[in-house]
Amino acid sequence: MSSDVIDEVPPAAPAEPKPFFSRSSGKILVIWLVMTAIGVVISLVAPHHLMPSMISEQGNTAIKTVVLFSVLAAPVAALVYAIATYSLLAWRRGSQETPPEDGPPLRGNTPLTIVWLIVTSFLCIVLLVWGLAELSAEAASHPGALQVDVTGQQWVWTYSYPGTGVESRTLVLPLGRPVQFNVTSEDVTHGFWSMALGVQVDANPNVVTTLQATPNKLGNFTIRCSQVCGIYHAFMYSPGEVVTTAQFAAWLRSQGASATAAVRVARAGS
Repeated sequence: MSSDVIDEVPPAAPAEPKPFFSRSSGKILVIWLVMTAIGVVISLVAPHHLMPSMISEQGNTAIKTVVLFSVLAAPVAALVYAIATYSLLAWRRGSQETPPEDGPPLRGNTPLTIVWLIVTSFLCIVLLVWGLAELSAEAASHPGALQVDVTGQQWVWTYSYPGTGVESRTLVLPLGRPVQFNVTSEDVTHGFWSMALGVQVDANPNVVTTLQATPNKLGNFTIRCSQVCGIYHAFMYSPGEVVTTAQFAAWLRSQGASATAAVRVARAGS
């Protein structure tokens, strides 16, 4: 009587794990770090060249805000681009190949979920605090601020300087003096917007909205309407200029203000 002899096959030795940077996750990490560094450099440099020259403290703050938000967004955008880039380069499949099975779901990955919640919460808190602080600073009134009443109507801007009797279609401001704009409209909603001053607010009928700006550089700028207000909306813009205190007083006199009123208004904040 014979019996079959069954040869036992020894179990295969477990494969040694690849070094981290040889795995897909490691390669994606490297791409992410490189793209993040590039994004941060672009965020620090590009706004100063792409945005217009600012002539007020609020305008400089606007550039700082763009820089901060761009720097914080760079790692998030880089993560998306890194995964997409690696997927296109390493996980391409020919038309005749069978697609691979889906990877393991990440919904049950507790550490990843915690990290995601912490990072996104931090970003939201930073952006919220920064935005509220700058909004509060822009709305705060300054003692001795120059008052300028801004009135929008189809399709012109009118600027009045209380206490002087001056009304003009050109906005003239003194250098280094805080200015409070009291903005309203006579007909429809307009948008008082000067990019160089770093200010923008809606001009609503029967409502006066205030905002602040402090010119810190001599020069010319343009005020435009940022709300579609009718057929000639595109032509609703007016010139502006930042001048010295002496030039501002002289301009008020040239517009009909008395010498006493011109000097008093021009030097009230000095």
